[in-house]
Amino acid sequence: MTRQETSSSSPFNSAVESGLRTLTMLFALFPSAASVQRLIAFDYLLIHSDDVPGGPPGLHPRTPYRSGELLVRRDSLQRGIRMYVSRGLIGELYTESGLEVVATESAGSFLGAMRSAYSESLRQRAFWVADRFASQSDADIERFTREHLGDWGAEFEFESVLWGEDSK
Repeated sequence: MTRQETSSSSPFNSAVESGLRTLTMLFALFPSAASVQRLIAFDYLLIHSDDVPGGPPGLHPRTPYRSGELLVRRDSLQRGIRMYVSRGLIGELYTESGLEVVATESAGSFLGAMRSAYSESLRQRAFWVADRFASQSDADIERFTREHLGDWGAEFEFESVLWGEDSK
């Protein structure tokens, strides 16, 4: 295997992982559909639920500058959607506002077969995101993310300044 093949086959933020998170989120939203832009925000909130006041613990560790993840999710998320569409687990709807995706009837059986602690935590957070944000408009979700974007990961910036001064 070449270095390029090794790096492109990483399971982290691959089409498989992003698609699974998207499918889980769409299952929590079922029967509603969602735009890719909405799913990008929901994917961040699903992983970093602890960035929302009163949210459950995050699925992944709180890393510095994690708000930048919002900028790089689109490609991975779209590749994941295409993969799960090709497997009949996600459907596409063409609406007046553009392309939206929705979980198919097969999604529940597929997700139900996954029994790991991570899968269960993923489902719990997906339903939390759906309960907390699904009724909000895209504009409200965009406003929420813009208002909090500077906070998400910013505590590490402050700590880095402190550590830098302590090391002198």
